[in-house]
Amino acid sequence: MDENLENAAQEFERDLNDAAENAWKPVEDSAEQVQAHIEEAGETAHEQVTEAAETVEGGWSEVKDDFHEASAETWSAPETPETPVPPQPEADRWGAVVNEAADDPGRWNDNLYTPGVEEPAVEAPKVVDYVATPPAQPEKKDKFPVWAIVLIVLLVLCICIFCPIIILGGSIFAIFRDTVSILPTLFI
Repeated sequence: MDENLENAAQEFERDLNDAAENAWKPVEDSAEQVQAHIEEAGETAHEQVTEAAETVEGGWSEVKDDFHEASAETWSAPETPETPVPPQPEADRWGAVVNEAADDPGRWNDNLYTPGVEEPAVEAPKVVDYVATPPAQPEKKDKFPVWAIVLIVLLVLCICIFCPIIILGGSIFAIFRDTVSILPTLFI
């Protein structure tokens, strides 16, 4: 039985190895194809970079040659001045063009106005300045009599001074009366 078991194990091992090899072959084939595409793309990219570098190097060498070939006279020649800027019309502080007709006093009257056309001068009506009248004096009231003021002051003083005295005097009298009523008990 050991021999049958061993044979079966070996047969299973061979089948397993065959299956692994058969499964691995498509992976290797696709990897080789991908590697071929990568190498092809790398070569194409390398060619394009080389061409671009040659183009840039050629353009740079042309510029460098032009720079070296330029004479000192070319470099030291005075620059040609630019054409002068034409004068701008006069503008106010906001940048709007100043119109001479804008200051015309007849511009806002009821007549139709055309700039540049002289119209006969019309005299403006005379304006009368407003003259303010002085304010009216209020009626003079009779002064309050001095004796009444003195009487009011005395009344206030009496209220402020005599009321506390009366209240305190009454309290003291009540205390004294209670004390007198206690005195006879002290002698007993």
